[in-house]
Amino acid sequence: IQGVVEAYQSCLPKLQLYGPTNIAPIIQKVAKSASEETNTKEASQYFILLILTDGVITDMADTREAIVHASHLPMSVIIVGVGNADFSDMQMLDGDDGILRSPKGEPVLRDIVQFVPFRNFKH
Repeated sequence: IQGVVEAYQSCLPKLQLYGPTNIAPIIQKVAKSASEETNTKEASQYFILLILTDGVITDMADTREAIVHASHLPMSVIIVGVGNADFSDMQMLDGDDGILRSPKGEPVLRDIVQFVPFRNFKH
């Protein structure tokens, strides 16, 4: 955990936040790395993508598609919602209320997304 915190602290001053909130591209980027890992003989790495967001997802269909694809790979996605935005779409991605499906109807192989609304835990 300390390494994650240190990486976050070193990157934070270099970040420029912007909208819209498109999550699919970063999921696809990590999925590509995870896919390459499955092609090695060792296959010893597991990828965890941590997304901190203060906005509503603007590419929901692409994000659902990316998650369904990624559910076949050695990776998980943790989404932390910061602020008071409407995070109902994030709850759907979490899959706790049912099986997430791509826009084409393909179900996830396994639930790889966990959504946490920071406002529920900030104290």
